[in-house]
Amino acid sequence: MIVLAALAALGLSAGTGTALPGRVDWAVAVFPSGAEFDLEIAADPDSRRLGYMFRERVAPDEGMLFLFDAPGRHSIWMKNCEVDLDVIWLDDTWHVIEIAHELAPCPEEGDCPGFAPMRAATYVLEVAGGVAREHGLRIGDRIDIRSQPPLVP
Repeated sequence: MIVLAALAALGLSAGTGTALPGRVDWAVAVFPSGAEFDLEIAADPDSRRLGYMFRERVAPDEGMLFLFDAPGRHSIWMKNCEVDLDVIWLDDTWHVIEIAHELAPCPEEGDCPGFAPMRAATYVLEVAGGVAREHGLRIGDRIDIRSQPPLVP
């Protein structure tokens, strides 16, 4: 149910990732440093599976927010990614519970490992590789997620 409330607050419908009429479908993450990141939303299985696959670049001021149906040890992989990413797992109050810095794309041949947090997370935020360190992001920090209407909590 957490993800349904989050989707409604973002103006997204479950299963489609598309905007509902008259609702806002954007969000911005604000790090404790004040840095802002325009976010794409990955709220359904297909958009979460695709993530940043096949992207030739991720700008230093953008990111992708993954919304899940329930807290869990949500695994992220770098299959078909072309750029390094920082992966930030967040709890239901937007506090950082784990960071994987500068994950490299998987080799074209062979297995592509998954990366999961040590404890349950509700959301996952991906940004360009090196951004989390550049802005001094640490476990325990709270990331402000802004949207219109506001996304709870």
